[in-house]
Amino acid sequence: MSHRIPFQIKNLNHGFSEASGLLHLEKEQLVLEFETQNSIVGVVKSGLREVSVPFSNIEEISYKSGFLGGKVEIIGKSMKVMEDIPGAKHGTATLHIRRKDRKRAGQVLSRARLELSEYRLKELDG
Repeated sequence: MSHRIPFQIKNLNHGFSEASGLLHLEKEQLVLEFETQNSIVGVVKSGLREVSVPFSNIEEISYKSGFLGGKVEIIGKSMKVMEDIPGAKHGTATLHIRRKDRKRAGQVLSRARLELSEYRLKELDG
């Protein structure tokens, strides 16, 4: 099973842009690779960017599956943690998952939540 999930961040710049990319799980961090494009013409507006969010900076990871797709919310411990992710508001980044990727997203994010819990337990043990 791949540990990468395709995602979109919609309604950037008042709906004129969106970002698309991959979310993947690495050792004690989530990594987002993405590029921003014009949502009307599809022209790429930015080069490929990568943002790593260490587990030490994550408050919560949630996943909600819906009929048309799913939604991942990554809640940072502060607003600064998510400042490099487009569309992040109040320290929360919301990623939209396509319907065809829902099952894999659920599996990968369950694994991410488990690893986040294990990381926190390890931090408590010192």
